[in-house]
Amino acid sequence: MAWWQESRNWGDCMKSKNSESAQRILVLLKNDANNLFDRIKSRKSEYLEIFALRRTREHFPTIFKNRYEGTSIDELSHCSSDLITVLDQYYTHSEEMSWYLFQTEDMPNTVEDFIDRKIRKMEKLLSTLNLYLDAELGIQNEALSITDEENLENNSESVFFTENSVEDSQEN
Repeated sequence: MAWWQESRNWGDCMKSKNSESAQRILVLLKNDANNLFDRIKSRKSEYLEIFALRRTREHFPTIFKNRYEGTSIDELSHCSSDLITVLDQYYTHSEEMSWYLFQTEDMPNTVEDFIDRKIRKMEKLLSTLNLYLDAELGIQNEALSITDEENLENNSESVFFTENSVEDSQEN
């Protein structure tokens, strides 16, 4: 008997192998990474303007604050080694950006160029990180599934339309 036949409910096949506490840690890491990126990207013009006009750095800790820095080794032990590597890469870029902003004496345009490059890199890493987190959480990408279903429906309608059009044109 196949594994899918052993399960009484398809939902049982989608359950993650992680414990509930591990699931919570993974969700917290996912939320933290996404929230950090949102703050860095959406507030960029504000924090760079404050930095350029006042040359103060007081506001940076609230932008770059994250839970990952306080995550224990024990909590991270619930993650796969691949996920830990991606987490490290992602948060390293955040830390480099923060360090640069606290130490730089560069002109505002140079600072903005540096931040833009880091944001683009972080965006790619966040996408990869979310894929790894979703895989460990056992989450299916429902948006992709819905899009695929819509594409199938649209393709079947176009095939139906094309077949009928061919039949109509042959009758004429």
